Amino acid sequence: MPTDPAAPPAQPLVEFIRVNRQGASYVLLGLSLAFLVATVALGYRAFQGKSITGDSATKAKADSETSPDSPKLETVDLKRPSYMVGWIGTVKGFLITGLAGVVLLAGLPKLTLAAQQAEARIMLLATGGALGFLLIVYGIIYFYLWSDSLSKWGEAKERVFVLIPFLMVVAGAGLVFFSVQPARADERNNEFIRKWVYGTNFGLATLLVLVGLIVLNVVVSLKVPNKLDTTETGFYTLNESTKTFLAKLAEPVNLYVILPNDEGRELNDIRQLAMIAQDASDGKLTARFVSPVSNKAELARLLDKYPRLGRDPMGILLTTGADEKRNVFLPVNDLFEVDRARNTTMFAGESKILRELRFLADNEQKPVVYFTQGNGELSIGSGAGPTGALGPSATQLRSFLEKAYLDVKPLVFTTQHPSVPDDAAVVVVAEPQAPLNEVAVGALRKYMDGNGQPDGRKGKLILLAGASSGLETKGVAKTGLEPLLANFNVQLGDKFVYTFDLTEQIPSWAALAYFAKASEQNPITQTIAKQVRALPFQLAREVNPTTANPTFQATTLLLSSPNYPTWLEDERVTDTERTMRDLRTSASVRSRKGFSEDPRSLAVVVSEGGSGRLLVVGNAFFLTDKAAERSQRAAPTSFDLMGVAIDWLRDKPPVASGIESKTYQTYQFPEPTAVDSFRLVWFPLGLGLLVTAALGTGVWVIRRK
Repeated sequence: MPTDPAAPPAQPLVEFIRVNRQGASYVLLGLSLAFLVATVALGYRAFQGKSITGDSATKAKADSETSPDSPKLETVDLKRPSYMVGWIGTVKGFLITGLAGVVLLAGLPKLTLAAQQAEARIMLLATGGALGFLLIVYGIIYFYLWSDSLSKWGEAKERVFVLIPFLMVVAGAGLVFFSVQPARADERNNEFIRKWVYGTNFGLATLLVLVGLIVLNVVVSLKVPNKLDTTETGFYTLNESTKTFLAKLAEPVNLYVILPNDEGRELNDIRQLAMIAQDASDGKLTARFVSPVSNKAELARLLDKYPRLGRDPMGILLTTGADEKRNVFLPVNDLFEVDRARNTTMFAGESKILRELRFLADNEQKPVVYFTQGNGELSIGSGAGPTGALGPSATQLRSFLEKAYLDVKPLVFTTQHPSVPDDAAVVVVAEPQAPLNEVAVGALRKYMDGNGQPDGRKGKLILLAGASSGLETKGVAKTGLEPLLANFNVQLGDKFVYTFDLTEQIPSWAALAYFAKASEQNPITQTIAKQVRALPFQLAREVNPTTANPTFQATTLLLSSPNYPTWLEDERVTDTERTMRDLRTSASVRSRKGFSEDPRSLAVVVSEGGSGRLLVVGNAFFLTDKAAERSQRAAPTSFDLMGVAIDWLRDKPPVASGIESKTYQTYQFPEPTAVDSFRLVWFPLGLGLLVTAALGTGVWVIRRK
């Protein structure tokens, strides 16, 4: 065929359609066949699928087992809307590609080259544009159907439900864009094509802005919390440890909020806390709201069943168990505290309710925690016993544990019939300054093995093995428990750990203990690590895990700071500056003193068959009254390590007791004279004018081309 001088320059895809009409039609018909298969598959799932998957199936099965006489309900596939939308979309794709293939296969080619190229461009524009538009529309529909996954982007299994709609929209936009490009050759000669091209460009630009905003929101949501905790103005969110505890409640709990229907910031906080606690409990806690005015019958029932409510019961009633016999009542005033120093009111409802729930979970019995005394251990305010000097005081730790409904008692081993009491939940040996004698060690060994216990229950032990000077030596004090620890795969170091810090930010005799990555699955780390970044250890000692006994699993809990090297000393160093200078200049000194840039293990947890058995920490200073005095809080967050460790050893959900009370504050708008009018008015106006001018210039340059 002779070349038509009026024909525009040849384009590869246009030429393929023009020259190979039959081959192009077969491609389109094959694509339509694929759409047809997808339509059948999705249609079958939409109209015939009756099975429930995942959690819904488990729930349906549980319901049928618990209620065998109830009528069976027809179950519907929770994904049915997605399948329904899918088959409608694929049938449209089948019609578009099938119609285009039939037109190419059955139609007669034009006579001139220019007309054939124009026909190919229109076919490409119509088919590609329609398919691209279809992808965009259904991508947006799926984005709406699966919008819940956008807030769960951090979960790997949910990301696919965000990426699929996003890729559909991007693929559709790309298909429309590339389908329009060949038609631009006719935009000056064909008004319809010109309007289609300009309209498509505008639509793609708008879509690009929309996709950009969605991507920006997803990225920001990963870095910025998507929940705004404005507790100080009335809203409420729960502490993570509270959520964990509520989700693991072993028995059903009813939380009765007995309050009038009055509005107010304080009363609304109580109601909001009850509702959020119910949501976090996964159905195990039920919030019930009782008004003394509108629910008189229910209030009378509660007063008759629970006399402790008194004549004016305003507050929260907690009941546990199916019979609701175990109960505790918190008056409204007990849910608030007053900070007299700042003259502000604080809402302490979360910590108070959590404490009472823990008490009810223990059948209203306080677990007994024994602290050994008599060998210079930390004193809990009950005397040191007949032997050994009085150790550093830890009375504030005792008060902290007792507020968490733990019964703290001293334990002094007698020479005749020494034993650990049967009611011991956990035994704590806190930094003995003299070795425990064979009698005491034998009693602890028997307790840990479960021998002599009425129920055969094996013992739980916490050893705070500080490196204080012994009574008769300048070196590290022996505990007498080293052989017992070895049986539990724990090796206790016999040297002081010193920190090498040239900046002098950390004293050489101190060490900062960080939670180890190896213990990130341990409940202690999961509960405490977010609240306590590092624990201050004074004259620490190493505690290393071993694998000698396969019965026990020992794991490092705390490590020294990875940013500062450490070295070891047999005795306390009087001139640390000289020692550090020798370490810098002499390789032999570094070798002799065990100089290391790697973190050292300072605490180890030991479990047996998934149950906690032992915690060994190479220090106890962070639990002393002296350390607590340096804290700006009523109780230092480091005390939580003991409370959470006791929970873990008792096989209870660990809860950090140090939940901060929420302070009420009043926010006021700034005075008009303090408002920056430039940033509020002129800067946004100028920025808008600049963006408008830039867009106009871009349109002018494109049109000139």
